[in-house]
Amino acid sequence: MTGRNATIVAMISMVIMIILYALTAAGYMGDNPVGRGSNYEEPLIVPAGYAFSIWSIIYLGLIIFPFYQWFKKSDHPLWTKIKWLYGVNVILNGLWLVVSSYDMLGLSVIIIVGMLATLYIINRALIALESEGVPINYWIERLVFSLYFSWITLATVLNVSSSLTFYEWDGFGISDVTWTWIMIPVAALVTSVVFFTYRDKAYASVVVWAFIALAVKHLDQYPMIGYLSIGVALLFIVYILTHLKMDKIAHAKL
Repeated sequence: MTGRNATIVAMISMVIMIILYALTAAGYMGDNPVGRGSNYEEPLIVPAGYAFSIWSIIYLGLIIFPFYQWFKKSDHPLWTKIKWLYGVNVILNGLWLVVSSYDMLGLSVIIIVGMLATLYIINRALIALESEGVPINYWIERLVFSLYFSWITLATVLNVSSSLTFYEWDGFGISDVTWTWIMIPVAALVTSVVFFTYRDKAYASVVVWAFIALAVKHLDQYPMIGYLSIGVALLFIVYILTHLKMDKIAHAKL
């Protein structure tokens, strides 16, 4: 597939995602728009509602990306691969909304894992392009995938937890609070490994955003969850500041 054809596929896929989003939001694709299950109770690992506003930034970037590629006209094989994977990802994004709106949360877990896998490959491809010295527009071609990858990493944990709650899994008799105490360090460990693999400060900023929102939600009723969340947010702030300092030192030596 040529770079131009891959761009066309990316644009068509983006339009399909927008149509599916609009149909689910309007209630035409299930009784519970945008994944709100009829018998659904949020697990404690879900952050305060305002955290999900990050989707507005992600969707904006996903919409702009294929248009930018159209005018850029890059035929590099890795860009062709990225555009193809982008197309798969955004269609999965739209399908996730549909199946969630029909309360098929088990299937939604499979779909979001597919989204996570495509984002992993996309980010690896972007790093490969950077290592080859291929020009990349950070704000249009890099940032959106960093934010998206980070959010979907965390959203996968939320999706699994939500699915287990929806299907009334008893958690081996362990309380939701205890499971949340366990999942917070696990999520922090996974995102830390990804951060140190990619050294991506935008990725880390999303983790800070999510865990501050989790702390805001739980500090009053479940203070231990709130304190753990603040601890993770502070840890990633340290990561960001440390690497900003390292970048400054590296640039000073050039």
